Amino acid sequence: MLSDSRKKAKEVDIGRLQLRVRGQVQGVGFRPFIHRLAAELSITGWVLNDVAGVLIEAWANPAILEEFAQRISSDAPPLAQIDSVTLQQPQDMSGEPPSAFVILESDTGSDQAGRITVDSAVCSDCLAEMSDAEDRRFGHGLINCTNCGPRYSIIRDLPYDRPRTTMAGFPMCQACEVEYRDPSNRRFHAQPTCCPECGPSVFFVSCDGKSLGEGNPFAAARAFLEAGQTLAMKGLGGFHLVVDATNRAAVQSLRERKKRDHKPFALMVRDYEVARDLCQLDDAAIQALASPAAPIVIAPKRPGGATLAPEVAPGQHRLGVMLPNTPMQHLLAAECTSPLVMTSANLSDEPLVKDDEEALERLSAVADAFLTHDRPIERAVDDSVAVTDEAGKPLVVVRRARGMAPQPLPLPVAAAGVGLCCGADLKNSVALVRNGEAVLSQHVGDLSYTLAYDRFTETVTDLERLLDIQPDWVAVDQHPRYLSRQYGVKRSHQADGREVQVIEVQHHHAHLASLLAEHQRNETIVGIICDGVGFGLDGTAWGGEILLGGLASFERVGHIRPLRLPGGDAAAKQTGRCAFSWMVDVLGLAEALEHPLAAEILAANERMTIASMLEADLQCPPSSGLGRLFDAAAALLGLCDFNHHEAMSGQLLESAASRSPNSPSGGRLMTLGKGPVFAIDTRPLGRRIVNGIGEGELVDDLAWLFHDAVADGLARAAISAAGQACINVVGLSGGVFCNLLLTRLMANRLESAGMEVLTHHQIPPNDGGIALGQAAIAAMLSAAEK
Repeated sequence: MLSDSRKKAKEVDIGRLQLRVRGQVQGVGFRPFIHRLAAELSITGWVLNDVAGVLIEAWANPAILEEFAQRISSDAPPLAQIDSVTLQQPQDMSGEPPSAFVILESDTGSDQAGRITVDSAVCSDCLAEMSDAEDRRFGHGLINCTNCGPRYSIIRDLPYDRPRTTMAGFPMCQACEVEYRDPSNRRFHAQPTCCPECGPSVFFVSCDGKSLGEGNPFAAARAFLEAGQTLAMKGLGGFHLVVDATNRAAVQSLRERKKRDHKPFALMVRDYEVARDLCQLDDAAIQALASPAAPIVIAPKRPGGATLAPEVAPGQHRLGVMLPNTPMQHLLAAECTSPLVMTSANLSDEPLVKDDEEALERLSAVADAFLTHDRPIERAVDDSVAVTDEAGKPLVVVRRARGMAPQPLPLPVAAAGVGLCCGADLKNSVALVRNGEAVLSQHVGDLSYTLAYDRFTETVTDLERLLDIQPDWVAVDQHPRYLSRQYGVKRSHQADGREVQVIEVQHHHAHLASLLAEHQRNETIVGIICDGVGFGLDGTAWGGEILLGGLASFERVGHIRPLRLPGGDAAAKQTGRCAFSWMVDVLGLAEALEHPLAAEILAANERMTIASMLEADLQCPPSSGLGRLFDAAAALLGLCDFNHHEAMSGQLLESAASRSPNSPSGGRLMTLGKGPVFAIDTRPLGRRIVNGIGEGELVDDLAWLFHDAVADGLARAAISAAGQACINVVGLSGGVFCNLLLTRLMANRLESAGMEVLTHHQIPPNDGGIALGQAAIAAMLSAAEK
């Protein structure tokens, strides 16, 4: 005889399905969502996490199962990202329908790695609880739930469960345990869930680790800030340094202590109203500030806005603002009436400090007190940064980190095997390639610093372990002195005897490919690739390139006329060297030496030394880098005599241009040469600027003219190359295109000529996108060899 359950199944025609869900589905409340949906539809079965994502077995009428599968995608939780829902028949069709729908313990036995969930800003529900004096989590600086809080920064292993996070050392109290076990509760299986009873906890301590009071730590911190002192404050992915942004002495003191003389500081403001008072923010910018990623948004200053210390962003026409994204930041902001400088806690360009002991050791000479907590941070993750320039235009991500990394990115072509992409040495990030996607790491930094290089190797090891990847191939930049390349080459010699192929990728080809990957394109385009420097195929420094190519290959069809750089790398810092070299190229050595402008950009003895170097062509490597031309123009215009941070001259030149009252045309001041690889002659532009300075033209007008002339020359070069190749797609990539004014001027010209223009929005135009470009190229090459 049939059992009662089997009779019932036969009577109502119960079907059975297994559903594999891939994507960002762990740590985002996905299992409780499935449990609630199953209850609503009277489905029985189970759901579990495994290292490949989420696996569901469902029993119900086939029509109900069809609706269930559809709603998994349409009704998913806000932090979830569904890549695919695959329906499959269970291997074992025996058994009877279960009586309920349950959430099973995670399965760690699968051989397929899953997705790492990104950190998320605190949600509105948690903020409401934190502000409710009757709630047991009132004022709790580490409040979180299924829809928000730490994820990537606390994960120690996959799948994502509390014992595999830095919360393992904090046993839940009874009240938290009840919430954690209740499928109808917002904190059901929220791994970092906590309260004041079970911790972690917030502390306000001195530089020697002693408590600075038993009262409200945020009120005590406010008093320190009002007194002009500096705080080190622990966030999701590391520490920030904090001062009152309206206190000139405090901001200047922070600059001196941090050894950061000129680079702008980011600001944290309590709400949208203050942000709008400081900056011109459109709906896209507001939406970004309020998103789970909650990046710093760099936006144009609002004339007559709130009064800030001028040392916050000297010479800049934009400010970087962020809203509080952690509970602690919200509680501090609620205490403070002024905007706060909220900058990464490090010295100069060193990596972000993340651990309490490290903070007390490295930051005690910088900070006067520490507002911290005892939840360990597994890995350092900086703030993400996006730039906006013009209302109605998408923002451009220039640093991809907290809230964005390591979210996988689909590749236009699936690779054969799995691989490691080592990125570049500046603004480094790395990528692991598997299953048709690239897992791009958080921003690492400048590998010329020992601590940053150590963080780079740790990041590679960490991601390989989390994703259970042993690379079949390694992609590296062609620059022979790049530390990232040297590391990748070493990885080709595995201790276990495995052969790991090394794939060399030319730097500017990687920029072009990163743009194609972001737009999910696999075709030949004209790429205008402009940055400071990249190792060229001919062994010289490239950086103002007209490329024709796709993922598989490219050819150089044009470039900026090379500028000789006296002293090589020294010219990238001391901008007067670039300026004088440009003057020599424009006027000739004798006239340049006698020109009054030369005396303003270089001291007499230095001018003579550099003149001798140029005359003898000694230690003056040529570079087509557009970044060096920006250095030269900024020095000639008296805007920047030394690059204290990367792209400083370009930023100041763009800021000056944004203030131009006349916006003069620079059309036809860069001329196109002839031949299969043509040069774009910059000498007419140089002469125009030198003459304009001599005639007393406004610096801001000449800064605008420079941008307009460069945009005009590069656009005409792209249109010419596209016409010869019979294509109409032009892409703009490279660090120079973090300059949104230049990007806009070029895009307008190209679109007016009927070109389709690809630009970056989600992936940095700068070297932070190189690893993705390497991934796309290596995937294409490995697939072709398969």
